[in-house]
Amino acid sequence: MPEVFDVAIVGLGPAGASLANLLGQAGLAVVVFEREAAIYPLPRAIHFDGEVMRIFQGMVAASPTLADDSGCDVVLGTIYGERIITIHQEHGIESVSPSYGRGRRMPLYRGMLSKAVLATLPRGQLRRLYKANPDEAHASPFAADFAALLAHVKAIRSAGYCVTHGELDPGLCGIGVPLSYPARRLTAALGFIISRQRFANLNENQLAGLLHTAGNAIIEALPPIQATQQKAPAAARKVPDKA
Repeated sequence: MPEVFDVAIVGLGPAGASLANLLGQAGLAVVVFEREAAIYPLPRAIHFDGEVMRIFQGMVAASPTLADDSGCDVVLGTIYGERIITIHQEHGIESVSPSYGRGRRMPLYRGMLSKAVLATLPRGQLRRLYKANPDEAHASPFAADFAALLAHVKAIRSAGYCVTHGELDPGLCGIGVPLSYPARRLTAALGFIISRQRFANLNENQLAGLLHTAGNAIIEALPPIQATQQKAPAAARKVPDKA
């Protein structure tokens, strides 16, 4: 760990993490101070406009090469609070137009991207999400009850990827892999969107392998961040009332 840093950031929420990544990409040494030991379970970013989405898009690595290598449309999604959103899409040879494009809130329990994102979440966060959206959960076999949700998520984690057929668009298939890197607050999914006809002629294990390789490249491309837990000063700590 270096002794001197160019920039110090207090708070590793969505804004702090994005800033740290961008500064790291610019070659600066960054240190981040964060009081939470794990990913904060409640929303810490409440609005994303077009400029914010362009910033997120500029932080994405490897997807153009992945689209070229596979010929498939590539999508990257993540979760903000209770919303799963596609934050980036690269077009392949088919250049498909999914119903849920970049920036639009996706169904929580339908589609490979949402399901792969859910597979990155801890049990407690899954339960809070489930309780906060009961109607949407009960309408999907994937989350008909909480036990079903846990079983499906466990199956995705075990397989390493998720495949869906026509869940969001009748003529399209999807295959996605979970991307989880708690040290960088990364909770995302990377996937292909492919026509049913073309998907029938492809090997899903090979597609999953391409996604995992690209996902690892994305993670490795994230700049090093020294996250340090910081305790509140003694004067700021609550002193029990002895009276």
